[in-house]
Amino acid sequence: MEFKPPISDRATDELIRIANFPDKWNPLAVEQAKKELLIRNVPVNYVNNKGAVLNRYDKKKKVIAAKRRAKEAFEWHDFIFDFHHVLLEMLCDWDMKKDGYITKHRQRKYTLTIISILILIVYISSNFIK
Repeated sequence: MEFKPPISDRATDELIRIANFPDKWNPLAVEQAKKELLIRNVPVNYVNNKGAVLNRYDKKKKVIAAKRRAKEAFEWHDFIFDFHHVLLEMLCDWDMKKDGYITKHRQRKYTLTIISILILIVYISSNFIK
């Protein structure tokens, strides 16, 4: 099978990435990348070391994404211009905290509490008016 660009034309760093992360690549590409690394006399320990560096990079990227998700919040203009979306997200997405959206979860909790109190006040006041 021929890949575009061909495996033999790719940079050594890319071949190392392909060889170290076989679950993300076509098995034939992984096999060809390993053969090409042998042809280029890239030692096995160098390939593994590079994979460890790439693994640390991927882990750091996931940590940064998780921190960004935790700080993501509803903005005041979301309630005005995108109310339907915010309302659906607040009422239907019960896994916000589990998914890592800590600030959105807290905002939803406070918003739903305030709305419940307002509904209760309106209900009680309507009973006193009668």
